Amino acid sequence: MSKPKSSEPAPNEAARAILDEDICLFEHAPKDFEHNCDMRFWINEWVVASATSWSERKATIKEMGNSQYDIVRAYVLTLPNDTPYQDRLRAQLALDTLSEKFTASAKEVINVVAAEQNNQLMQLESALVVLEKENTQRGEALQQLRDDAVSLRKKLEELLQIEAALMDKNRSTQQ
Repeated sequence: MSKPKSSEPAPNEAARAILDEDICLFEHAPKDFEHNCDMRFWINEWVVASATSWSERKATIKEMGNSQYDIVRAYVLTLPNDTPYQDRLRAQLALDTLSEKFTASAKEVINVVAAEQNNQLMQLESALVVLEKENTQRGEALQQLRDDAVSLRKKLEELLQIEAALMDKNRSTQQ
């Protein structure tokens, strides 16, 4: 039996189709949007960002405006692993609102190259925060139980001393 031919290209063909064409973020770049079809520029920005401390990148991001170019650049500057969760999330959400305007090729490349890993890292960081909170709560509960055990031990010792004193008093009255 022969398989029916699909109208969709095979996965490798789709990948080749994306890589064989120039990848532009926008079909028609917004005014003053530099490097629309220059993926080398954006990859170079990412490489430079990876070699730059978070404090320097954060200062650069703070100086940026809200233009579409600045949103894309800020996103690239938050991709290195040392970016704090909230800043990474803020940049991802800003890019998500803008990405509806991207070309299909740009969406696919950004998703495969950056967004999937970025989202996974944010999920792991979020899970880590939840686990840290849980561990802190359990540690505090354990310390409270230890304190309660010490307190109960002291009370038991006091009661045993009272009982011993009563028994001594009782023996002395019986003699």
